[in-house]
Amino acid sequence: MSLSLRPFIFTPDDVPLVVDVELARKNPALAVLSAICHGGDAAVDAMFPALAAALQSVGPGTAISYYDVVLAGLPLAAQTRWVAFMTTTADQEFISERLRKLVAENQAIGETRGEARGHLRGEARAVLLVLEARGVTVPAESRERILTCTDRELLDLWAHRAATATTITDLLAP
Repeated sequence: MSLSLRPFIFTPDDVPLVVDVELARKNPALAVLSAICHGGDAAVDAMFPALAAALQSVGPGTAISYYDVVLAGLPLAAQTRWVAFMTTTADQEFISERLRKLVAENQAIGETRGEARGHLRGEARAVLLVLEARGVTVPAESRERILTCTDRELLDLWAHRAATATTITDLLAP
């Protein structure tokens, strides 16, 4: 006995943009699929009220799952608008605990990276301030190299050299 598989393939053009609230309530899965398929369309915002109604028509567990799927499937700009819409119109929160944890973890990672970049920029600026105080001319190309440096050890080396450098070559020498 052999099994014949016939995959069902469709494009966003095959899925309607669900803007009718009643249709979304009757078929919430279609509303979710529609949001994902049309997430990049300019008209996607027009379906937000219907999508919200679809989420409210299912049980809390399913609503949270659908919300997470929509968030994962929408492009970033549409995600932002969808979250803003739901924040201002929904009387309940739909985000799952798992997604909430992922968001918190990513925010923490982003904050840590931002702090690290801030420290590096601060050290680079300190190198330039020391050179300026010592009267060392810093050409634009060298200034850019110092300001964009992401190697903490190299910045530390430059900070030590800046205290005694009389030229930019003294600072940047290998």
